Amino acid sequence: MSAAALSIGEAGSVGRGRTLRTLASVTAFVLLAGAAAWWWHQAHWPVEFVHIDGRVVHADRARMKAVIARHTRAGFFAMDLRALRADLVDLPWVREASLRRIWPDTLRVEIDEHQAAATWNDGALVARDGIVFRPGGDLPGGLPALTGPNGHGPEMLARMRDFAARLKPLGLAITGLRQDARRSWSIDLADGITLRLGRDTVDRRLGRFIAVWPGILKPKAGRIAAVDLRYTNGFAVAWRDGKALDSPKGGA
Repeated sequence: MSAAALSIGEAGSVGRGRTLRTLASVTAFVLLAGAAAWWWHQAHWPVEFVHIDGRVVHADRARMKAVIARHTRAGFFAMDLRALRADLVDLPWVREASLRRIWPDTLRVEIDEHQAAATWNDGALVARDGIVFRPGGDLPGGLPALTGPNGHGPEMLARMRDFAARLKPLGLAITGLRQDARRSWSIDLADGITLRLGRDTVDRRLGRFIAVWPGILKPKAGRIAAVDLRYTNGFAVAWRDGKALDSPKGGA
């Protein structure tokens, strides 16, 4: 073979190599562009269905749906579930929210509401787990009322439960528990009687009331407005007819 023929063959081989490399580059670019387009399309894939699970009784469903709609506009993958959860938990009555994407177009939202145990001060509630929250509307009826220093809601709820457990065998129910600025305790009972326990030896004073209730106080319950237990060994009674507190019973 002549040198000229060899040179021509080598040139053709080089040209084919360049063509193949160019085709490979174009193919890779097309694949990358396709992958990017696929990713963008998937990220903005619309959320067609939202399922809200859980027992939603007090939370405002309309506000909840508005919050969810604002986030789901970003698309199935692009929506920020952490931010959506935070916005849902900020709604009145919502204790916790769990979110889950379900391919290809569904969002499942599970709502856990606060379970109110008592009212708290000016328009708030104390949940069964001690969390103080504001319901953003009218307070539910039939709850005992807790009134006390700010930040003491959980402590007062625990106290109320303890007092209620001790009074229940007597057939007495608590409708309110108060602690004033001096940390003095008062219990309001369902039959309209107030127990004044004071600040010190509160448990002992309540025990004294429990001891004398069945034989001494219960027969006169309809006339009693308050029982003052802030004495060393006795108590005093205020009557519904407006008379002053009786002299301490059982010694001063």
